[in-house]
Amino acid sequence: MQSLTMRVSVACAAAPRPQAGRAAAAAAPAAATLPARPRAQRRAEGLRRVAAQAGEAAPAEQLQSFATTEPQRVRGGDGQLAPMPGTPGVYAVYDSTGDLQYVGISRKVAVSMATHAEALPEQLVFAAKVLELPDAGKDELQAAWKQWMQEAVAETGAIPPGNAPGQTLWQQRRARASKPEIKLTPGKGVQDLTCSLEDLIDQVVKNCKVVAFVKGTRTQPQCGFSHQVLTILTESGADFEVVNVLDEIYNPGLREAIKTYSAWPTIPQIYIGGEFVGGADIFVQMHGSGELKQALTAAGAVKA
Repeated sequence: MQSLTMRVSVACAAAPRPQAGRAAAAAAPAAATLPARPRAQRRAEGLRRVAAQAGEAAPAEQLQSFATTEPQRVRGGDGQLAPMPGTPGVYAVYDSTGDLQYVGISRKVAVSMATHAEALPEQLVFAAKVLELPDAGKDELQAAWKQWMQEAVAETGAIPPGNAPGQTLWQQRRARASKPEIKLTPGKGVQDLTCSLEDLIDQVVKNCKVVAFVKGTRTQPQCGFSHQVLTILTESGADFEVVNVLDEIYNPGLREAIKTYSAWPTIPQIYIGGEFVGGADIFVQMHGSGELKQALTAAGAVKA
């Protein structure tokens, strides 16, 4: 989209669009509830419950055990996060008093640990044990997590607080930055443009894999049809752009200009691979038939 921004800025004096960041982290399911009984009986029943959840867990000799894994400080002396593996794995987090707080599972341990360290107090995310499983699939990760949970319950006699039923503290995720909408002009009015609004629309359509002209913004659509289209695109995981036709400061006259450009009377309007695919009704039909996924894949907006 950088090339598009440069073209629009130079040829038509439109403002550049900032890029959006992304970050996401994975979290583990909570363990089973332990009944209020004498400690020995409670521990035994807890182990049986965790073992039952694990089913056919991976043999202990194939995995680095919870007990023999040494914890490491999450932050160094300079306060910066210590290096963590960027691979899939299982991890156990300890507070500053040495108490186990949470056993987690992640596709990228470094990302999950960074999220915890950012969202929670340093005293709570003080040290961590990490079991790296670079080539593990979903089932293998789940089995390893369940084995570590079983060992943790056996060692401490209780479920880690962060894995207790109803506990959501450790499932916090950093909010993904919302990708900004495309602005066709610098906001000084169409009189400052050196080309027509239709030319600007054409540049956006031809330089974006997917673009939706909607009423409102990506996070605050102003009509039900726009909301429906944006929801489908978001849930599909597509890389897409949004243009707000109601923004009269940066997109003056766009609401009518886009109708002229497409010869289509309604909004929202969706373009994929430089081609107009239709309004909300057609778009929803494409989604239901599977045609939308094929079109998004062909345009390179989603992974095949």
